[in-house]
Amino acid sequence: MLLQEGDVIDLGLDHCIYADVPEHFVYRNRQGSWRRTHAAVIIRGEFQYLAGRYIVTKTTVDGGGVGHGPGDVYPNGHHVFCMRADDPSTTVDFYQTGCFTAMIPDLLPRGRAIQTWQIKAERHS
Repeated sequence: MLLQEGDVIDLGLDHCIYADVPEHFVYRNRQGSWRRTHAAVIIRGEFQYLAGRYIVTKTTVDGGGVGHGPGDVYPNGHHVFCMRADDPSTTVDFYQTGCFTAMIPDLLPRGRAIQTWQIKAERHS
């Protein structure tokens, strides 16, 4: 089952995701750099803080391409974007289909979130 916008999911240890993390933890030649980069990480060790409950905010079909050899065609995948339920500033993404580093193909939703809008009355002078 492919996730949809509004699904509530739990990301746990050993899930591989894309997240904005300090370069220090991703690249050997960037030790001491706390500048953020969007990279594939596994939720464990220094990235264990990324485990938790998330809300799917958007899904797309993208990311495909071609390789260098004949017939190296990589199809688009179901791309899932999420925000952490208790901290919306923490966002992650991953794929459910295709051929990508951050893949979680069999993740079932735990519930549904509903977004509401409120119209604030304008003052006219």
